[in-house]
Amino acid sequence: MIIVYCFLFITGAYLTTYVLYDLMLLGGRFLIKEDIGFFRTPRTRFGIIIPAHNEELFLARLLQSINNQHYPCELVKTIVIADNCTDKTAEIALKNGALGLERNDELHHGKGYAIRWAIEKIDINEYDAFFIIDADSLISDDLLVQLDHAISEGKNIIQCYNGVANPDESWFTRLLNVSRTVGNEILQPAKQKLGLSSHLMGNGMCFTSEVFMKYGWDAFSVGEDWEYYAKLIQAGETVSFVSHARVYHQESSSLKQATSQRMRWSSGRFAVAWKYGIGLFLKGLVEKNIKKLDASLPLIFPNPSLGMNIAIIGLVLSSLPLIIENKHVYFVWFFSLAVMQLLMFLAGIMFTQNKLKNLLSIFIAPIFLIWKMGIDTLSAFGMGRQKWVRTERRL
Repeated sequence: MIIVYCFLFITGAYLTTYVLYDLMLLGGRFLIKEDIGFFRTPRTRFGIIIPAHNEELFLARLLQSINNQHYPCELVKTIVIADNCTDKTAEIALKNGALGLERNDELHHGKGYAIRWAIEKIDINEYDAFFIIDADSLISDDLLVQLDHAISEGKNIIQCYNGVANPDESWFTRLLNVSRTVGNEILQPAKQKLGLSSHLMGNGMCFTSEVFMKYGWDAFSVGEDWEYYAKLIQAGETVSFVSHARVYHQESSSLKQATSQRMRWSSGRFAVAWKYGIGLFLKGLVEKNIKKLDASLPLIFPNPSLGMNIAIIGLVLSSLPLIIENKHVYFVWFFSLAVMQLLMFLAGIMFTQNKLKNLLSIFIAPIFLIWKMGIDTLSAFGMGRQKWVRTERRL
């Protein structure tokens, strides 16, 4: 019984910190005015790196959106890394005006190895910045203009708005779109306004050439974005969020299609959290560095679905007959935490199109939460997939 009480108190305190932090960012999002600044004549020379393993299905769509940029074409070079491909990825790259580099290495699979291979293969000095994007994505017409503006303001590591390209394909994509919208429209813009660091999301990342010259690329785990992020923060760097530079990725349309991908992402994030999260948090405390302290929180705090699942577990445990003392206090505590997280989800819906359909998707959320609980549980204990597996795609 003592163990249950300790669990309820510790998880309740942990979840309360997480929820209050998000509510603080929600307030900052609306109370702090955005500073847009002045745009200049474009001058940044961009190298666009696209790691691609058998991505013939959506690659042409991405390359067309790059070719449609409102940006001087002589300042842009698109580089497709056909990584251990057995399809027409390299051919499609060439047909759409990109440089196709074919990489064949059966021992070293995954995006991290492909990125390092690319930046070692090309001449970094020919570019001012590198933009990394997944092959199943597409970008807004003014993305490079927005990135050029951010770089002119001194930002050297940038995370773009990372939205969903197919939000209305299924109930699953609607839920994920709302979750992504909470981050893209509320949490990350608030952190940018407060002068705090965003985190890397694996897709839509931009680095000045100086960053690669200084740090190279040494993140090769299944959570290479979280790993590289943690190392950059440890080195004292800050990740800026540019909400007007928009990237949209093709989201999995069903639980079956998404399982291998989410297992990889979740296991990667937990591995990086165990390895870097607490240490980075303590380092921020010791150095009295609020930016570093805050930057550790995405590694320590739960993802939205895990946060809601923790609240539900707390509700269930506080309802058990063995809980006698302060039974109602614990129940109200976890119920309030669940409601506040639901309100954050509803706030996200307000920024989306098709608000009614997105709202109705809440009734399917319990299925999603059960599925995600299984993935997070396996991942937290180091089980599940430990290597890259391609996510099934379809038009």
